[in-house]
Amino acid sequence: MKSLHTDTAVTIAQVSDDAWRSALAENTRRFHVVAAWAAIIFDPIFAITDYFNIPESWQLLLYTRLSVSLISLITLFAQKRYQFPAYWIVVVPFMLISLQNAFTFSLIGSEDLLGHNLNYMALLIGAGMFLAWDWQFSVGVLTLSAIATAIFIQLNPAITVDAFFVKGGLLLMSVAAFMFILIKTRYNLTVKEIKARLALQISNEEIQSQNEEISAQAEEIRGINENLEQIVNARTKELEMKNKALQEYAFINAHKLRRPVASILGLVNIASKIDLPEEERSIIFHLEKSTLELDEIVASITKTIEKADV
Repeated sequence: MKSLHTDTAVTIAQVSDDAWRSALAENTRRFHVVAAWAAIIFDPIFAITDYFNIPESWQLLLYTRLSVSLISLITLFAQKRYQFPAYWIVVVPFMLISLQNAFTFSLIGSEDLLGHNLNYMALLIGAGMFLAWDWQFSVGVLTLSAIATAIFIQLNPAITVDAFFVKGGLLLMSVAAFMFILIKTRYNLTVKEIKARLALQISNEEIQSQNEEISAQAEEIRGINENLEQIVNARTKELEMKNKALQEYAFINAHKLRRPVASILGLVNIASKIDLPEEERSIIFHLEKSTLELDEIVASITKTIEKADV
């Protein structure tokens, strides 16, 4: 198990930053596009609530909302054309809507604080559900929103800081912290999942490469075996031909060569019974001796060939 964990860690370490960041951008872009379109479409629609809650400023807020939607729409199409990082299509609308909400604090009365804080919370919860970016973006947007909110609250004499916190401000800060944690957690889990998937892909490619190498080696061995079989067959045929030649030679030894030897021995035997001078008897004796030696040699060769054939 330890070895498997180590191998997995090594494989994940092989995943380059460019690879997982590219996969992350592709994986999260569809969620960011949905979030961007939701902001573009629904933010102007909420001007209806401004008409009833802030009737004296609803037109100003409508123009503000339309401007936010227009800038967000331009960002969305610009990203598709110029291929800059996809998270900007949600960073821009989220930041602008946050500033828009902060600006609204300068227009409302104390009685509208709770409702507006609840609307702000809805924005943060929605962001937490859809966004997946590095934690620095959350810190940047939330910090900018907090500063803008503080400034616009100070500019509005109708509300106080105490009233802000009592009527939902503390809860708003808690929701902002929750949004930060939620986005950071989703981002980290998404990155881990992407790295694991890419690592698995690398492992599969390595396994496939090894399988191809093994197949090539098997094919090479198969070729060697086929060639070896051809060599063995050729050698077998050669041995069969030599064996056949030896058999023919053994037949010659056993029949054709020994027959004249036997004839010579027969003639020598007849000559030995004739009364001949001593010199001629000596010649016949040596002839008989040489013929017997030749007969033994032929018999020995025949016997050796017969043993080899067996």
